[in-house]
Amino acid sequence: MSTAAEQPTEQPPDQQRPERNTGEMVMALLLAALGVYLLIDAGAIAVPGSSNTVGPRFFPYAVGGLTVLTGAGLALRTLRGDRGPSDDSEDVDPDAPTDWRAVAIIAVAFLAHALLINVVGWPLAVALMFAAVAWALGAVGVVRPFLIGLVAGCVVWIVFVKALNVALPGGVVLEYLTSWF
Repeated sequence: MSTAAEQPTEQPPDQQRPERNTGEMVMALLLAALGVYLLIDAGAIAVPGSSNTVGPRFFPYAVGGLTVLTGAGLALRTLRGDRGPSDDSEDVDPDAPTDWRAVAIIAVAFLAHALLINVVGWPLAVALMFAAVAWALGAVGVVRPFLIGLVAGCVVWIVFVKALNVALPGGVVLEYLTSWF
């Protein structure tokens, strides 16, 4: 004879508790936190006295607000157990655990990029970040990703600095090489 405590009760599929993905929840909360930071930081923007229409805080507030709403919406969907549909061409296991090593390497690469921009210049900082992220995501070798990042960083620097007059630190070598145009 068996008792009810010995046999697990099987719930119908529509009443089962949805699984929650920790990685998706962390991403949603980080996105919401980024939005809060953008909203707080937008408040520090100085508004000139002559601003009688849309001021310089409007778009940072709009982007921050939308970022908070997107993060909150993603967190809500994650709590409900929703998952984004996988692409037919994706070779990804949606049940695989988060590769925290790769996440940590990418986070460190972004932090190093932010700290190195003013030291070594935009193009070299981009190349180092690109190579580190490619390596973290499984690229074999770092020379080719480094060179691709270096070319992309140089092109972006030239477009922004020379064509758009937006200041990005180029580093001593790039500043010297492009001083003629």
